[in-house]
Amino acid sequence: MSSAQPDTIDEDIEMKIQLLEALRKGQEPLWDDPGRGFTPDFLTSEEYLGLQKMSVIQDTPMSYYLDDSQYNLGLLKKALATLMFEMNEMEIEPDLDPIKLVSDLEGVLPELMRNVLRVDPNHFEALSVKLGVSPVVLSMVGGALIQPSMIFLASQCEQGLLDAWNHVNCPVCDRQTSVVLKSEGEVWRFKCQYCLAEYWMDIFTCPSCGSKGLDDKEFLLVGESQALEIVSCKACSSYYKIINNTKIETPISEGLEEIYTGQLDEIAQGRGLRRLDEAAPRSED
Repeated sequence: MSSAQPDTIDEDIEMKIQLLEALRKGQEPLWDDPGRGFTPDFLTSEEYLGLQKMSVIQDTPMSYYLDDSQYNLGLLKKALATLMFEMNEMEIEPDLDPIKLVSDLEGVLPELMRNVLRVDPNHFEALSVKLGVSPVVLSMVGGALIQPSMIFLASQCEQGLLDAWNHVNCPVCDRQTSVVLKSEGEVWRFKCQYCLAEYWMDIFTCPSCGSKGLDDKEFLLVGESQALEIVSCKACSSYYKIINNTKIETPISEGLEEIYTGQLDEIAQGRGLRRLDEAAPRSED
């Protein structure tokens, strides 16, 4: 093991938090809804009640079995308008016409939702050309619309499913993460930064290339308290970030782990390493 000292503060950290707060405010119509955007009929259906079982049997993330038909499209359109207002206030894209974009997106909302659920970046590229808006903005809007429902699913998820999962991508929303939580006497867990699910990982196996054993791993302890770590694989040069909850002095708010470990990315990428969520393959439909 070796140690490194991070930079004092990420200059963008305050702006990133403000953006997340703006998105959260724009999501308020969904947070105020008991089903977080799902229809009441879906939440009482056999389809919903069997969702976790199907995910286990098919070894497939839960989001794979979702589509626009299970959502309250009227509520999502309302949230779309509030999201665009908040994003316009943040001046994320100065030339953005929020009223026109809301109108344009309402017409393709079912399609947008299906591709957000499938985590399809190619869709945002194609839609970007069609609407004349950056794919980053479209991805942000689409992701924000679906996120409350994914967090709801993760909160309802049985621990057995999370413990039995054996993939890098999240068992709930299919997104990948590079953040791992480490607690005394417990298994290490991946922490999804989108739906907040915490699921089991194998410390002895590289999540990217599958190499076995600790001899192929390098542990880089960061900071005076050494509460943060970078674990890299010598075989494939991928890395993930560890938050050691037994050493951290001030707990990091849930969902902000990625932001507060940004300095670890700078250190790791300065050494020519690749983030796990950029290096590892995604599950296929």
